[in-house]
Amino acid sequence: MKIKGILFDFNGTMLFDSALQEDVWKKFLRSKIGREITNEEIHKYIHGGNNKTVLSYFFNKDFSNEEVQKLGEEKESMYRDMCLKDEKMFKLVKGLPEFLNKLKEAGIPITIATGAPISNVKFYFEHLNLGKWFDINKVVYTDGSFKGKPEPDIFLKAAKNINVDIENCAVFEDAILGIEAAKRANASKIIAVSSTLDTNKLSSIDGVSYVIKDFTEISIDNL
Repeated sequence: MKIKGILFDFNGTMLFDSALQEDVWKKFLRSKIGREITNEEIHKYIHGGNNKTVLSYFFNKDFSNEEVQKLGEEKESMYRDMCLKDEKMFKLVKGLPEFLNKLKEAGIPITIATGAPISNVKFYFEHLNLGKWFDINKVVYTDGSFKGKPEPDIFLKAAKNINVDIENCAVFEDAILGIEAAKRANASKIIAVSSTLDTNKLSSIDGVSYVIKDFTEISIDNL
């Protein structure tokens, strides 16, 4: 079946910032809960998660959207400052600009479905020139109005924003939570990006169509 739309996760998929995200979360949570977080917790709760689910787990309490916004923005401000100091990391993944150009030329609708808040989305658009390919008004970001990954809501909403049935969409993801969300949404294809997990691990996950290390390994003819 011909793919009619593409949904991209952002962190760890379009931007290989996983190590930076881990570092920021470790520092932030150490200052708040007074302990070190484990690698198992990082992969289970942080990668692919949104601020509300992450904070609720580590603080062991439910937060209001207002509380999440305040705490989350404190952490995200730290993260954005670190991005600007790390020019080597803070750039789109190898091959992605060329792939996005091809999708644009082919007229294939695309958008981003991210667990990041709107402050980060605006930051990415400003510094990574995302407006060349994406309409920021069609991006789905965490705003407290829907359940986070692994629930399918984020991808269902993203598909609706580009007016394509999710069954006709391919999803690019790097995290277990995101892959599960795409699977529950019934996406046509799930292409896993091996930025945080190795190829063998990702290939073994039910629902993954295939695995790429970056966007030099994919073309629109593969979709």
